[in-house]
Amino acid sequence: MAQTHKKARLTQAERTARSDDRLFEASVNLIASKGPQRATLSEIGTLAGYSRGLAAYRYGTKDVFYSALIAYLHDSWVAELEQAVADTSGADSIIAAVTALQQFFRNEPDQLRALFKLYYYSIDHESVTTLKLQEIQASQRREAARWFRECDAFDPAEHSPENFAEQYSALVFGAIYQWLVDPERIDLYDLLDCCKSSLLQLLPKPQNTRTGEKKS
Repeated sequence: MAQTHKKARLTQAERTARSDDRLFEASVNLIASKGPQRATLSEIGTLAGYSRGLAAYRYGTKDVFYSALIAYLHDSWVAELEQAVADTSGADSIIAAVTALQQFFRNEPDQLRALFKLYYYSIDHESVTTLKLQEIQASQRREAARWFRECDAFDPAEHSPENFAEQYSALVFGAIYQWLVDPERIDLYDLLDCCKSSLLQLLPKPQNTRTGEKKS
């Protein structure tokens, strides 16, 4: 006698996680196209295929939802980044990180656009979204500082990892900002190539052991 196999039912936690993913995916499309200010929780709910009130019921306010969305998008980016810099160190990690960002831009442009629109949206008001952004940026600066310390010619008496990390963030975030403002004119992929060259110039240079001068 043939046995029938019933499809396993999802748990409540699994259903919640699945609906959250759909809400986040829907919000990426809205935010990328119309910006965080004009997107509404009711629009996000209906675009995801749920009731207009689901996102508001689950998260309460748009700021709380956006904080969760930033974490979701950031986790997606960090997964790409960690894979790219695995088994690298120093200058190789720095170049691999920017290359990973170039690939993320090519593969998930709306995610990158939505993430950075949320970053800039949160600046002008204190909220849970602002706190999440501060936490993420601090983490990114710590990683960049660690890569700098791993460079072969790094000397703590001469070089500041924190200063390099701030310049790394300024170059990369500045490139993305220019692309957001004028995507038709700014080729982000090429601009990030320029960032790589600039970052390499900031790295500590090995000294010529015969003269004591730094090699160019």
